Amino acid sequence: MLTLKCLNCGLTLLYEGSDADVCPRCLARSHRAVQLIPVSDQPSAPSSRSTIGRLSIQTSVRGDRHIMALNGELDLASAPMLEAAVAEACATGVGEVVLDMGRVEFIDSSGLNAIMRAKQLCELHECGYSLTPAQRPARGIFEAAGVIDRLPFADAPAPHDTAVR
Repeated sequence: MLTLKCLNCGLTLLYEGSDADVCPRCLARSHRAVQLIPVSDQPSAPSSRSTIGRLSIQTSVRGDRHIMALNGELDLASAPMLEAAVAEACATGVGEVVLDMGRVEFIDSSGLNAIMRAKQLCELHECGYSLTPAQRPARGIFEAAGVIDRLPFADAPAPHDTAVR
C-alpha cells in the first residue's frame, strides 16, 4: 500500500484519494508547510544503489547499522531521495544510520535540510545517526550554516566493516 508520510510529525495518510502534498497537522499546529513523501509498505528492490540526478546512494548493512555512502551532489533534486532512504531504514527498526559523505562534491541548502531532517527522523525513531566528513567544497556548507557543532561527525567506516545489502 502506498501512503504519504510527514517526516516532521510522523502523520501518515493514504495516498489514493489524497490531494494533500503538505502535512495538514504541521500546517495547523505550527503554520509550517512540510511536504509529505510517498512511502510504500512493499520491500524495495534488491538493489542497494539509488540514483537521481548527480547523486547515488549505496547502502551497506552490518547488523543493525546502515551505512549510506553518498556520491555526487546533494541538492534540491536529490534531497528527497536521501530523506526517503533514511525514512525507509528507520521504518525497518535500524539501530544506527551513518551517512558516508566522503564522496559528496556539493551540498546546497536543500541537501543540508535533508541531512538535518534525517537527524530528526533518527532521533524520533531512537536510532543512532552520524556523518563522516565531506570533501572540502561540500564541508563548507556545514560551517557556513553554523550547524557543524549540531551534527555528529564520525570517522569513515572501514570498507571491510560492511556488507552490501
